[in-house]
Amino acid sequence: MQSQELAHVEDDDPYYGGEDVDDDPRDGRARSGIIVLPCGAGKSLVGVSAASRIRKSCLCLATNAVSVDQWAFQFKLWSTIRDDQICRFTSDSKERFRGNAGVVVTTYNMVAFGGKRSEESEKIIEEIRNREWGLLLMDEVHVVPAQMFRKVISITKSHCKLGLTATLVREDERITDLNFLIGPKLYEANWLDLVKGGFIANVQCAEVWCPMTKEFFAEYLKKENSKKKQALYVMNPNKFRACEFLIRFHEQQRGDKIIVFADNLFALVEYAMKLRKPMIYGATSHVERTKILEAFKTSRDVNTIFLSKVGDNSIDIPEANVIIQISSHAGSRRQEAQRLGRILRAKGRLQDRMAGGKEEYNAFFYSLVSMDTQEMYYSTKRQQFLIDQGYSFKIITSLPPPDSGPELNYHHLNDQLSLLSKVLSAGDDAVGLEQLEEDADDIALHKARRFSGSMSAMSGANGMVYMEYSTGRNKFGKGQIKGKPKDPAKRHHLFKKRFT
Repeated sequence: MQSQELAHVEDDDPYYGGEDVDDDPRDGRARSGIIVLPCGAGKSLVGVSAASRIRKSCLCLATNAVSVDQWAFQFKLWSTIRDDQICRFTSDSKERFRGNAGVVVTTYNMVAFGGKRSEESEKIIEEIRNREWGLLLMDEVHVVPAQMFRKVISITKSHCKLGLTATLVREDERITDLNFLIGPKLYEANWLDLVKGGFIANVQCAEVWCPMTKEFFAEYLKKENSKKKQALYVMNPNKFRACEFLIRFHEQQRGDKIIVFADNLFALVEYAMKLRKPMIYGATSHVERTKILEAFKTSRDVNTIFLSKVGDNSIDIPEANVIIQISSHAGSRRQEAQRLGRILRAKGRLQDRMAGGKEEYNAFFYSLVSMDTQEMYYSTKRQQFLIDQGYSFKIITSLPPPDSGPELNYHHLNDQLSLLSKVLSAGDDAVGLEQLEEDADDIALHKARRFSGSMSAMSGANGMVYMEYSTGRNKFGKGQIKGKPKDPAKRHHLFKKRFT
């Protein structure tokens, strides 16, 4: 992407977003649409290549600040654009163009936010809204149909829209909205063909069945509150022991890099604190996230990190080759595939991958499920997208092995009862799922929810405060009557008799 070409914008060009090429059968006009590639197959490179081909100003939208940094790095890596022509616009980094054209990388939230902004942010967002972009590049385009994010289509003006995703699927059936919001599907790659070619990792998928302990299962059957029921099967001591065993096995015997996913924040904190591992969730600052991810990539001392659902999308961790999932977002097929995608980046030497390597599998995906609970139904539903892509799930019922005794946590009954007491005493808000703004397909997963309320909320008076004012004197001349006007004659005739 030559900077001189990028800065050259012809106002009278009827196609603006395209480049006239004599041997192009489409007359050089850029087509709007969606490209579907597995995670780790090079979606970022495709996006940068498209922007370089179009050679016009590009607005790149990502899901979070970490992916904004990654996209800015990809533009520097794969194009010849100058550094001062790549601008990041996040809550922590507000950079502006120094020339006439370039690339702006920001998040969906920053563009779609409708509240009050700082003066500096307001100026930048006005520039984004007023400019006609040559290319609108949307990463993780499956989030666009959400009510919050679809605003970016109407807010921004562009001549070409290109969406990138690995999972063109949603639970609320809004995925078809992308046809008119952006355009049709232009290309989709077959996952298993890329595995056979050595372009992405060969993953072994396993579902680990963890029997509920007697005490936890008894409480699970008693509870009607869905949040408490979920906390009980997520915090199942046998699931904790299976997770700890897998971490020890892959860290000590194989030297792998492991990501443990948990949507339930209560479980995320308890597991991470008990096992003394770093964790990243919604409230973790951008600076801390970057430090933890950098340590995970480069340090031999940090081989396992715990992530909430903030790690589902747009986080590039090529070093990871093991996923352990202890808590998920109900039956979301998209989340299952996105999490698998964190370890799909090709591993080892190319000649080994092409020849099959020394071992059949070089990445592992474990989904831990508590037996005889609602989690088993959700797990079956979540696997459907990956099964459609050609993957198969192996069932494991013997983790942890019977001979693994006191070296693993929660071996003794007293420890299990203490954990049970901690779960039961926690409030409903503390044991619930983490909620992010892009969780728009909740509607289909949880159509009806029970929650405690008040009579004022049912009557529409929730949040209102009634105040009484003293404006008149009583019949004894001592004090005032609350609510009585100073001059009853001025009161409306319908209410004159009220205070007589």
